[in-house]
Amino acid sequence: MTTEATDDFDVCSLDELKNKGALPFDFVHPKLGRHEIAVFWDGKDVFALENYCTHEGAMLSYGYVEPGQIICPLHAAVFDLKTGACVDRFTTDTAAYEAEVRDGRVWVVAPGETPVDR
Repeated sequence: MTTEATDDFDVCSLDELKNKGALPFDFVHPKLGRHEIAVFWDGKDVFALENYCTHEGAMLSYGYVEPGQIICPLHAAVFDLKTGACVDRFTTDTAAYEAEVRDGRVWVVAPGETPVDR
């Protein structure tokens, strides 16, 4: 992970993400403190969400990835990977982050945040 003063963070290789399907990374938000942002591969594209389900805090990176969606492993709430919206209205929406692939690496945009090195 980069530690330069930037809002864009290189978190992993695309191959690693494709192999795992989802990977969590620790960040520090300036007001909210430490939390995880997870990146997801749905077979076609990369996405990034707050790693915790808004219902009871289950780690979404342990959920089931479907095209465009992540299903919470605890109570099966379904979240849109692009927007973070809870599409089945089981709970409230979660935070979504911009994610993209650059030269075979997955980058996440997390304005004002600081990554915690692994």
